[in-house]
Amino acid sequence: MALTVTRISMGDAETERALETALEELGAPVGEDWTASITISSAAGAWEMVLDGAPRLKAEHIDWEIVQRDGRARYRKLFQGKAEQSVSHIKRCARQLLWERIHFLDNPIKTVNPKLSEAFEEAVWSVLRYAEMNPLNVRFGVWREGFDGAKFVCKVEYAAVPCPTKQLPWSWWSSLVRTPEDLGFELQKALVARQKRQVAATAAAARARLRTARRPAAPAPVPLVAPPARPAEPLSQVATA
Repeated sequence: MALTVTRISMGDAETERALETALEELGAPVGEDWTASITISSAAGAWEMVLDGAPRLKAEHIDWEIVQRDGRARYRKLFQGKAEQSVSHIKRCARQLLWERIHFLDNPIKTVNPKLSEAFEEAVWSVLRYAEMNPLNVRFGVWREGFDGAKFVCKVEYAAVPCPTKQLPWSWWSSLVRTPEDLGFELQKALVARQKRQVAATAAAARARLRTARRPAAPAPVPLVAPPARPAEPLSQVATA
């Protein structure tokens, strides 16, 4: 579903266009409708963002002011200072809220290069957003290789919640990669392979059910019929003999 931007008023046309584009690119999960607005707050020039949409777990988003009503929720957050008042930071915060089912754990790539860590997360999110799967946990690792620099690894797996019986359990490790593009390509291939396995498993189950339905029923057992009882001889004949 689309994320509708209702208002962005920052006093700078270029910033407003960049924010609107970033939010529209986020979109929203299937079946959810969201609206977003960003304005200048009176609180020392803070940027105030308000999102309205589907309910989320409050414990997972304690940095948002959340008011729930009639099956929907209103989310409000203030962004203060140069570090927070950037398009990339606001997009990341909105993404974590809207796309709660794709949960990024602590990312050690930030200690190497913060912009690179964002690029890796964006590459993974861009692929997983189209996957019809349970809430997922995503974690990264850094592998240092002497003069050759660092390589990176990613793990994607189901979060610790019950998964539908129609879905295959899944836990995936990437190979050591150097760029977000390489990781996104690997993850896309892994999802395609997983989908093929699911289709094959569904088809095999359907064939098994069909074979069972076509199997002729075992013939009913023939009841044993006792021979008729021999009539007793008359007593008069027995006496004569």
